[in-house]
This record gives sequence, C-alpha cells and structure tokens, in this order.
Amino acid sequence: MELKQAILQSEIVAVKSFLSKFDLQYREDSTYTVYMEDNGDIVGTVSLVDNLIVCLAVDKNMQGENLAVTLVNHAVTKLREEGIFGYRVFTKPEYESVFINMGFNLLVKTEKFCALEGGQSNILNEVENLKVKVVMDLGGFYEDSAAIVLNGNPFTQGHLSLCEYALTKHRRLIIFVLEEDLSEFSFKERFSLAFLATRQFGDKVCVLPSTKYVVSKTTFPDYFLKTVDEKTEAFAEYDALIFKNFFMEKLGIAKRYFGSEKTDYMSIYNSVMERVLGDSAEFVDRFTIDGKEISAKEFRTLIKCGKQKEALELIPVSCRAVMNMILTGKKW
Repeated sequence: MELKQAILQSEIVAVKSFLSKFDLQYREDSTYTVYMEDNGDIVGTVSLVDNLIVCLAVDKNMQGENLAVTLVNHAVTKLREEGIFGYRVFTKPEYESVFINMGFNLLVKTEKFCALEGGQSNILNEVENLKVKVVMDLGGFYEDSAAIVLNGNPFTQGHLSLCEYALTKHRRLIIFVLEEDLSEFSFKERFSLAFLATRQFGDKVCVLPSTKYVVSKTTFPDYFLKTVDEKTEAFAEYDALIFKNFFMEKLGIAKRYFGSEKTDYMSIYNSVMERVLGDSAEFVDRFTIDGKEISAKEFRTLIKCGKQKEALELIPVSCRAVMNMILTGKKW
C-alpha cells in the first residue's frame, strides 16, 4: 500500500468517488488531501481544512489493517509540520474510537456525526477564559443572562433593538461577535462597533469574540457561503450543541436571542437552533424604521449605491463617527 497526496484533478475526482460509497461529500475547501492506494485502488482517505480533520474513510474490507490510525497520524503530523498544534475533527460516529484512542476529546456526538478535538485545543479552557472576562465586565456572575451571537456586518439599529429587547427580559446580556474575517467589515471593525453601540448599557452588557468554536469557517462554512445542502443541518446542529453544552451553563446564559430570518439557509439554521435549545431560544421579528426592516445588508447596499447619509441612519448614533472613518478607507 502507498500513501499519496491528491493533487491532480483526476485524483480529487477519484477521492470523491471513494467517499460517495460512504455517503460522504468531499470538502471543496480542503487544504490537504491524502489517500491510501492498494493495487491501484483507493482504500482510505483523509483531508484537512486548515486545522480541521475531515472526510476520513476506510474501505470496509481493510478496516482491520489500522488504516484509519495511519491516516489520522499522517494528518496530525502534517498539521504539526505547519505549526498547528490544536486541531478538531468532524467524522462519522464509527470512527470515534480511533480518535479517542489517540487522545482526542469528544465535543459533540449525534446519530450522524461526532466532533472531537486534540492537541492544544481545549474548549473548557477557552470558555473559562471567557468567564473571567464576563465576570469582570458584568461585575459578577449572573445565571440568568441573555446571549446574542452576531456577525454585525455592520452593527445596526436592528442589532441594538434586539439587545434592548433582551435586556427587558434579563439583567445582563452577553454578545458574541463572529471572529472570522470573511465579511466586508473586519472582525476588529465589527467588534468595535458592537462595543461602542452597547456602552450606553454600562455593566449590563459584555461583548466577546465568538472564539473558534462558534460559527467558524472551518467547521461551519455554509454560514459564510450561504449555501444550502445536506451538510447545513449537521453544521447547525454542531453549532447549537456546542453553544448549549459548553457556553450556556459555564457563562450563566439562560436564553439565546435570534433575529427572524427569511432566507432558506438561515431558516434551516434557526429551526435547528429552536429544536436543540428549546425554551432557551427566542426568535424576535426584525425591527423597522418607517415600516422598513433594518438590516446590515441594506446598509451595505446603500453604501455601494453612494447613499452614505441614508445608510448611516441604519446604525446607532454612537457608531456613526467611527463608521465614517471606516468607510473612508474602504473601496466599495
């Protein structure tokens, strides 16, 4: 048997065909793919998407040959060679024991998939660090806090109204701003705007980075691509379970608030959130100005059309001076 890297398009096509036998789809955003070949036939494969190990599959006739361990060891070695010492995996439940025996820790498990992490990645440490920040910003630990997870591209009057609504139901609010830099506005810009907009609430609000565990592009690419396929529900379920099992209890979050969504993709995401979080999720209709729904998308559209004055009316007054500075340096 020979281990080969899939570089040529013909090799990628062969890997896709092999994965289809296991009801697996090749990740088109894979950064590295290898396969094990025996007498010209693929008998095993694994891929990397940045620090995520995915698409592990081994021919059922070869599963006593320890090929899964060989493939995973190779993937981990590749990551370490690239200076990556913390990694996660999305795999079928049947491969859970392979990773557990290699020292990985289980994050989420459903009937269709399981997610684990290894190396220097540790979600418990990550959440504990967030808890220190929450206690400092909110002046203590509150078990009945609200939470909102947002991209804020950019932060609008609609986001602010959702925050105000959550604070009518809870004494404290925790806002998570997505860290991924895959939007028109950078994480630094989006975080700064959310922080500025909510300073009026004093120690009632804490603004945090989402961390790599909540809606990251490696484990949840569809969120950023806004595409709908059979993986969408699995990614959404992972996101919901991570938030429920690790973030809510540790950070004192009683309920997570969502703005209503109309796109097919976000409708699926919200329906999964509602199913997993149950009464700990509340969906709020979009807020309006003069009868028109407020959205970050509308802000970006107005800016691209040269209507900066109208666009600025969609964001909180406290953010407008900074937004003017940000827009000055951007090309639309």
